[in-house]
Amino acid sequence: MAVSEHNVITKGATGTFAKQIVFRQRFGKTVMCNRPCKYPPKTPTQIANQERFKRANDFAKQAIKDPEKKAYYKSIAKHNQTAFNAAFQDAYNKPEVEVVVKEKVVIKAKAKHAIVKVKVGTGHAVLKNKQWEFPLIEKPFTIKVYDIAGNICTIEIQV
Repeated sequence: MAVSEHNVITKGATGTFAKQIVFRQRFGKTVMCNRPCKYPPKTPTQIANQERFKRANDFAKQAIKDPEKKAYYKSIAKHNQTAFNAAFQDAYNKPEVEVVVKEKVVIKAKAKHAIVKVKVGTGHAVLKNKQWEFPLIEKPFTIKVYDIAGNICTIEIQV
């Protein structure tokens, strides 16, 4: 990018020259640069990621306005991380859970995601000692884990 400060011919010039060079005014100086290129349309994955980012950002803004949630996110924040960053990270990522199926179904959160409710098949699991429990069902079933940020983690279990 070239900057023209004292050229009588290009001083104050704006617009495109010969479909190659663009003249712009930046902070009182004439700047010459290449023509901007057109970007291809966004893919569905990019659009979905933008929506996910926006939702996480909106959640984090609301979370730090609530003193209870702000204190929670400040407590789980890593070193040199703000409550906003921790809330954003929590909302951006789905909860990671570990499922143990023996004589009952036990669901535990791997990370520090605050799980609000767990739905197993058509019923709801019960919170006992920082893990969610549900009686074993003999047929294939679906587990849905809901976290505080509104994320849903779905797990299919084949028994």
